[in-house]
Order: sequence, then structure tokens, then C-alpha cells
Amino acid sequence: MASVISKALKITGELESTEDIQIDGQIEGDVRGVGVKIGQNAKVKGTVYGDEVELAGTIDGRIESKKVILAGTARMTGDIWHQEIKIESGAYISGNLKPEFGKGDGKPVHKPATVTPAASTSTASAAPASPSSASTGNATTPAHH
Repeated sequence: MASVISKALKITGELESTEDIQIDGQIEGDVRGVGVKIGQNAKVKGTVYGDEVELAGTIDGRIESKKVILAGTARMTGDIWHQEIKIESGAYISGNLKPEFGKGDGKPVHKPATVTPAASTSTASAAPASPSSASTGNATTPAHH
């Protein structure tokens, strides 16, 4: 059974549970639970941690979760660290989606990462490219000789 924070409650501080949490009120602070559901009229200012986070309300902060579900009424301002994500039509996100959650051998997922070609957001990563072919003009220069 989930712990419920009703719409009449406003909590300032950290909220932590070893079970599921249903939030319908307002939280200023971090939230940790197994499954965290943030209702349509709920607001959280802080980081939400959980195995599964379902957002129908508003978060101003960050989500760090294995599975994230954003309902059509969701309003997310901040980054989402995830392994799996579902975004319904109408959801608002201002931030970055980071599919690296859980990678890093138990270290915090928000540690600075070194950039490697595999981490590139380029969609043209099917074939290895030499550094010179990535700059403009170099690929066509030999044809002019």
C-alpha cells in the first residue's frame, strides 16, 4: 500500500519511503520511494528518485529513475535520468533526457562523464568517421586535385 500525501499537505524537507508514494500535495525537497506517483495537481520542487516515477503533475528539479512515465498533463522542468521512458502526448518537458541511469557501477549518476564517440548524440554513428571527414569541405577537397 502506498503512502499518500494529500492535496491538503505542503511539506518542506526530504521525503523518503521504502514503499510506494502517492503525492497529491506540494513538496519542497527531494522525494525517494520505490514507486513514486505525482498526481495531476501535485507539485514537487526537488529531485524525485524511484524505481518507477509516474508524473501527471509538476516537477521543478530532476527525476532519477529506472522507469519514467510522463502523462499528458505532466509539466517537467529539469533533467530526467532514466533507463526506460514513456511520454504521452501533451506532456511538457524543459530539460534533457539522459538514458544513462544506473550506468556507472553504483556511483552517483550525475557525476561528470568523459565524452566518447559512443556517447555522441549524432545519428550518423553507424560508420566510423575520421576527424578530418567531420569538418566541412574536407570530404570534397581531394576531388579538386
